[in-house]
Amino acid sequence: MRQQGNKALNRRRIHPTQKPVKLYEWLLRQYAQPGMKILDTHLGGGSIAIAAHYYGVDFVGCEIDADYWRSAKERFEAETRQMALLAL
Repeated sequence: MRQQGNKALNRRRIHPTQKPVKLYEWLLRQYAQPGMKILDTHLGGGSIAIAAHYYGVDFVGCEIDADYWRSAKERFEAETRQMALLAL
């Protein structure tokens, strides 16, 4: 299958069906409230974990593929570390 869209973005993706963090931010604003708990049974690239962290909801993510899980965890840690530095 031929990939379409932004090729540079495709190379940066962790997971083939990775969604933008902005999409999950919008979904959380529409349907969640701070303090709620979110369970994602298909973590993939971890975009929802990042959005949930910034929105203030408790989050649990599961991923059957150890490589995707590890990559999503590293992405989450890098993102939150970077944002913590900017908040100083």
